[in-house]
Amino acid sequence: MVARAATLVAMARALGACFVMLVVMSCKDTSSPAVVAPVADGAPVKDAAAHALTLDPSITSMLSSTDSARIATNIKTLVAFGTRSSCSDASLTTQGIGAARDWIQTRLTALPGAQVQLFAYDQTGCATTAKRHDVIAYWPSATHPNRLVVIGGHYDSRPVSVSDGTSAAPGANDSGSQTAVVLEAANAMVGQTFDASLLFVAFAGEEQGLVGSAALAKAIGTLFPGAAVEAMLNCDIVGGDSTSNDATAQKQFRLYSPGTPRELLAGDGTTDNTSPSRGLMRFVGTWGGAYVPAMTMLPKLREDRPGRGGDHEPFIAQGYPGVRFIEPVETLAHQHSPDDLFNYVTPDYTANIARLVIAVGASLARAPSAPASFGGSGSAASPVFTWVTPASGKVDHYVLAARPVTENFYRMRVPARTTTASPSASELGIDPGVPYFVSVAAVDAAGHESLFAYPEYRCDDSACVVPAGALDVTATN
Repeated sequence: MVARAATLVAMARALGACFVMLVVMSCKDTSSPAVVAPVADGAPVKDAAAHALTLDPSITSMLSSTDSARIATNIKTLVAFGTRSSCSDASLTTQGIGAARDWIQTRLTALPGAQVQLFAYDQTGCATTAKRHDVIAYWPSATHPNRLVVIGGHYDSRPVSVSDGTSAAPGANDSGSQTAVVLEAANAMVGQTFDASLLFVAFAGEEQGLVGSAALAKAIGTLFPGAAVEAMLNCDIVGGDSTSNDATAQKQFRLYSPGTPRELLAGDGTTDNTSPSRGLMRFVGTWGGAYVPAMTMLPKLREDRPGRGGDHEPFIAQGYPGVRFIEPVETLAHQHSPDDLFNYVTPDYTANIARLVIAVGASLARAPSAPASFGGSGSAASPVFTWVTPASGKVDHYVLAARPVTENFYRMRVPARTTTASPSASELGIDPGVPYFVSVAAVDAAGHESLFAYPEYRCDDSACVVPAGALDVTATN
């Protein structure tokens, strides 16, 4: 795959035009979508089934606005607060969590039309309980404001002791880098038109146990009545530490997504599983790879690293799809210490993560919602699938897609004009006798593709069924 991608890049350069290549990201487990030929920006890009995946020139323009110099400046500013511990004095104007909060709020408020607020919650895990704040910027959709895509990352830092609010905690990578991504995404996306609303969040209290994100995830239906969170994209430690990530790693990122049940303490999950978060992982692989082909996704089939956590987890616990973006190799000596310094981060890497998040978030927010009531019957050799038109978005057609139970990603897309289909296994790209997962997505006239309907159906020689436990999306192992 890598060799073929290099050949395609060489072809594009030789033609001397402006090209976009859809390399739907290669993956460490060798289960990856197809590499396809380069095409002009805005033109359809063919996947293995010759179904067009169309890049949106407006989204491409959003990516081009991303600025690594601005990201560097923002990380340096956050470092200069000395500590951003949620246990620090929030009343100070130049140091501590309160000063950082106010600076982030000012940056977001400067975006015309953004509805910015501080979400107050009770901060635990410090010497005393006190009010702390998540910083929220809301960009509502004029068409379907109840659809919500959340882009977040925490802004608090910590020294060695989790309750120490006075020692130096510069937090350049953890958490300056992810805060810079949230700011960069908001800068690129606020003011644009989307079918779904966007919520940009800088969380506090992450280091004391995901306190700020847990409070927001539980209250989101109150803050935004009727809201349906379709995706939570969490960034955490996305600075590209230069001491542990070589040139190859600087073009990679890990993406954590749990199955059902959610893998918390046990070993990694398997491809023979399904969950809303795994569906979001596949969306990142397809559309993140389409817009930012330079970056390779390393899918991690669990909720987070063993014994660690991130702000996507409280959202998953509420039943919302969530994933975590993180650099390939962490330098533990630079985490939760005075050595988490700016000179170790790579702003160009963080800019690429920002481009991925913008591409995925914008693609989700411009697409229809997923088809409803997806159902299957028959068997792998002769399946019958039905579904209901999505609740929002203007659907031009649908695509069915399948993956062997040994792979993460769909092999090809089969177009459908009605809400029922009976594709053969071979039409889905599956060899006879091989069990597979299958689902359907909605596509609008501009080529924006929804998330695939959940749950996927698992088809084998005997039947097509919803896998046992697939509907209990908050269960843990």
